[in-house]
Amino acid sequence: MTAWNQPKENSIDALLHGMQFADGVEFDLRLSSDGDFVVYHNELVPGEGPKSERSIERMGTDELRSHGIVTFDGLLSQRPFTDAWQAGGKTANIEFKVPHPAAQIDDVDGYLRAMMRLLEEKLGPFDLPDRSALVYSFSPRIGPVAKSVGFEFPVTRLSPYLRPWGSNRIKRLVGTPNFMRSTVTGLIKQHRKEGMPALAMALQYLQGWERFLHLGTPMAIRGGGLERLNRARAGMGLHVWPAPLELEASMLEAGFSLISDNMDPRVVSLPDGGARWSRPASQPLDEEWRERLDAAADSERADLIKEAGESLPTWSESGVSRRRGIVVEQGRRMFWTGSEDKWAAEAEGGLPWGSPRLIGHRGAGVTD
Repeated sequence: MTAWNQPKENSIDALLHGMQFADGVEFDLRLSSDGDFVVYHNELVPGEGPKSERSIERMGTDELRSHGIVTFDGLLSQRPFTDAWQAGGKTANIEFKVPHPAAQIDDVDGYLRAMMRLLEEKLGPFDLPDRSALVYSFSPRIGPVAKSVGFEFPVTRLSPYLRPWGSNRIKRLVGTPNFMRSTVTGLIKQHRKEGMPALAMALQYLQGWERFLHLGTPMAIRGGGLERLNRARAGMGLHVWPAPLELEASMLEAGFSLISDNMDPRVVSLPDGGARWSRPASQPLDEEWRERLDAAADSERADLIKEAGESLPTWSESGVSRRRGIVVEQGRRMFWTGSEDKWAAEAEGGLPWGSPRLIGHRGAGVTD
């Protein structure tokens, strides 16, 4: 296999790679001072000057471009990206970032409203399939603001709450009390009450010793803890980060959508020896191909994966009976509510939220 150099996070190259290699991408949006979207995670551009002068929201679009920051318009001008998104089966998880205090934007509700209106304007011409975009934020205001403006895209809140600025270590320290107070069952009930179709949460809620820190019955990625979780969410989507490679197969089998930092096409085998398939939602393997890939030697898998990618139908190319078979199997295994006919009918409009996806974090994985 040819060499692969991981592209910079949230770059055009990274987002194109993630959209084509996986089931979609996750990326961050901020507003420039002239009211346009830029694709950038951090609250400040690098440098030594005052934070107020380096805050993304205090800088114009042209100035941000000079720092190598991508605009959302630039991304949407890429036909390979938008064609894949429009075809069906692909998902974009769009995180609305709120400003650093140095930007001196105190009206968070107004800021989120402006982002929602602009996103509707930008994406309106593309006529995206149902359930192909999910907007989320750490801001607890994302749900109420979306409801107040009748936002046309589904939203959810990232858990645990992390403040929008500071080092990763400080953010985690500040987020610990929220993590300990919130239970998975409580989050499911709260999200359902607010009409949110999916949860987005840290893996620590479900794996490792940290899951015993917060109140409530522990949930897990396997066994009885997984059954409790799937019965509680009853078809609600669950997006989880991080997604360690050694847990990838188990979490996809559990029905989770994974925000993955490993988008390396050279990785064709998982640590447990099984083959890695990076498009479980947008180009699902059939039983024959799964057996062929798992039985193959490591040296053969790259060629077989390429062959499977060229021969298997995508989600949108699959027939009605094939799509029905996939969602019925998932619905039975993961305790979705409703009837099999309801699941199949929903799938004709777009991949159900309860179906697992593999999504490239910031396109092709974090680099900064």
